[in-house]
Formats: sequence, C-alpha cells, structure tokens
Amino acid sequence: MLAQRHQRARLQSDFYRDQYRKFLRWLMGAIFLIVILIMGIIYLVLFQPSRQYYASTTEGKILFMPRQQDLTK
Repeated sequence: MLAQRHQRARLQSDFYRDQYRKFLRWLMGAIFLIVILIMGIIYLVLFQPSRQYYASTTEGKILFMPRQQDLTK
C-alpha cells in the first residue's frame, strides 16, 4: 500500500514537471515572438519612407510633385 502511494506521487510529480516544462517552452516562444514584433514596430517607426505626393492634370496625367526641399537644391 505504501508503494502505491509513492508510485502515484511519482506519477503526479512527473505530470506536473512535464506540464511546467511544456508551459515554459510555450512562454519562451511567446516572449521571443513579442520581442521580434516590438523590433519590427521600432524599425517601421524609425525608417519610414518619405511621403510622395502626386497631382493630376485636367487631361488625366499624373505628375509627381517635388517637395519644397527638392526645389531649393
């Protein structure tokens, strides 16, 4: 009878240990994904391309409108 308790306690201990390790692996993967997403957001914020504006004529042609800085060069 005492051996059955030890065996059951051992099985229960193994179950919780395995579940903890599985959860820890999942948590580390989620943290890694969050860090990658944060780095992507920071990259997109820091390296935004400059905006380009276009105009259309009455004939329907689309013309690029240079920025004021481009005109002064």
